[in-house]
Order: sequence, then structure tokens, then C-alpha cells
Amino acid sequence: MAPFRPRIHILAAGLDEVLQAELDFLRVYRPLIVTDESAALASLIDECLEGVSAASAETAKEKLAVYRLNETAGMGDARAISRRLFTEGRDGLVVFGGRNSIDTCKYAAREFARVRPGSRHRQADERMVPVIVVPDSPADGAGLRAAVRMVDADGHHQSFQDDSFLPSVLICDTRAYAALDVTSAICAEFDVVVHCIETLARSRLSPPAKGMAIDGLRRAWRILKRRASGVQTFASGETVFSAAVNAALAEDGGLGAIHALALAIEEDRRDARPHGYYHAAVFKPVMSFNAPAMIRVIPEIEEAMECSGGVPGIVGMVSDVAGRLGLPVELEALGLDPAARARIACAVSGDVANTTNPRRVRKADYKVILCASK
Repeated sequence: MAPFRPRIHILAAGLDEVLQAELDFLRVYRPLIVTDESAALASLIDECLEGVSAASAETAKEKLAVYRLNETAGMGDARAISRRLFTEGRDGLVVFGGRNSIDTCKYAAREFARVRPGSRHRQADERMVPVIVVPDSPADGAGLRAAVRMVDADGHHQSFQDDSFLPSVLICDTRAYAALDVTSAICAEFDVVVHCIETLARSRLSPPAKGMAIDGLRRAWRILKRRASGVQTFASGETVFSAAVNAALAEDGGLGAIHALALAIEEDRRDARPHGYYHAAVFKPVMSFNAPAMIRVIPEIEEAMECSGGVPGIVGMVSDVAGRLGLPVELEALGLDPAARARIACAVSGDVANTTNPRRVRKADYKVILCASK
């Protein structure tokens, strides 16, 4: 578990009031607000602005400093945000949106504390700029992970793992989850399941962290099973966000090859599929690769997912549920040609998750995994 745990709110109303209270608590009076094109609800953004203006020295909403990101945001945007923090005297960041904007703000806040704009020299670490995260989806740990994924100047994706990426405050509004389309909600729930399984598979995990990961897995998997069985039950946003937060809090140092490989496929294909769409397709080959190192945790995963049969049983159930929900369950179904497989293997080999996967995985291993279905 991370040594620093932010304050966490999961709510269905009163976003502006909670945001105002947190800004007052952190003594942030001139924040920079960052959002992206993936923001689910314009009404929630307006409510964010109401909360910020109530606690800010700039009481008029139209005078608030807002930085809008596009879908290809990267390190250049992080530097621009850091520069605005410095030149405008901003004392905090409020970010509303998806992984793109959240990761960019986390990276900008860390770099602002370490390298002053205009200076070529790294300074001694200073107090981190407070970052308040309001995610528009439970995917990717609802913005609570101590990791970011950034695009450099050459268009290459890079992963960074650091406890300084933990936000100061996380505010999960269940209305954002309710606004997701069915496919995005399913993919977010699958992402929570994968986060929990890969967290459990780590060799060093404290009992409290293990308990949170098991609870998160149980909550998210039950929702997916109900969806797959056709039961018309309302999936509680509080339940899904709670499961995502449990997985992120339990995560100790990183995830594994399922998350890394699925993310590399997303980035290579550059389509509009939500994060988590390809998890089921890579689940079987990666779990087969990791099986020898997961013997001790298989009983706990089986109990949480209410299945049996070891790794084959878990893989079979995941494939069955994913197939019934309309997600791809085989790599072959993705139509990856040899060139694409080679690019993906090369890209994912640099992910920090390779060192935290249950088994050390290298580029040659990824090539075998990607070609396993051929």
C-alpha cells in the first residue's frame, strides 16, 4: 500500500460543496482547472466551476483559469500547465475528465515541484502542488493510481511510477458513471477486475491491501456476471467506484502484463474504444504465461469470482462473460498483422509493469504471447 493516502469522497450530489471544502482545507485560492474532451457531463464541469469559484479568490466563473486538453495531450501540455502554474502564481490543480487529463496534471504537478520553468537545473524537491481529481469514469483506478502514461515529443508512450503521482483529493461523482454508455461502463468494470487480479498476483502484498483487492474484485465481478446473465439490475456507481478505489489503494508499485499489453494495443490501434475493451482478449495468453507464479493466489481469486478449476477455470469464466457482453476474447479477433504484433511487443516491452508482473516479462515473451493464438 502507498505510504500516502489521499482524502477520498464518493458522492451522488453536492460536488460543488465538497470541492469548495477541499480547496479551503488545502488553502488553494488560485487553482488552475484542467479538463479534456472526454468529460462526460457538462453539468458536472459547471458544478466543478461553481465549487472552485466559491473557494477561489476569483469569484466569477468566467474569470477562472481553465486549460482544455485534446485527445493527444502529452508532455508538451504538462510543460504548458507547469508554466502557467509558475507565471500566473497558481497554487493548485483541479482536474475533471479521463486518464488523459488526470495523468497530464499529475505529471505537471510533479515536474513543477522539481524543475522550475526556464531553469535547466533540477531543484531540490519542494512542496507538491495540490491536485484534486474528479474522474469521469472508474477506469484506471478512478485516477488514484500512483502511475501515469505520457506521450513524449516523438509520439512514444512512456510509463512512470512514483508515489508523488498520488492526488491530494479524489472526488468520485456517481453521476459521471451513470452517464457512461453501456460499452464504456462494461469496459470500466473489466478494468477494475483486471487491476484487482494483477494486484493480488504481486508477491509482496500486505493483508489489508489483499483484503481491499479481494473486495474490489468481488464487487466488480458480480456486476459483470449480472450484466452477462441479462439481469436488469441497476449497477450502483458507488459500488463500481468503491471497487476501483480499493484496487488503486491496494496496488503496491504497479500492475502487470494484462493491463500493459491491452494498453499498448489501444495505443497502437488508435481507435475510439474505451479503456478496458481489449482486456479480455489478452487475458488468456497472459494468465497462461503467469500461471506458474500465481499458484498461491488462485484460491483467493476463485473464491472472489465464485469459480473453480484454477487458471483454466478463471480464464474460461472471464472469456464466457466477456463474450456474452460483446467484448473480444481472442487476440486473433483483433486482426493484428505481424507488423502490428511486432510494434506492440516493442512498445509494451518498455512498460514499468514488466517489473511488477508475477513473472518477469520481456520483449521476446510478448512476441510469444501475441503469436500464441495464431
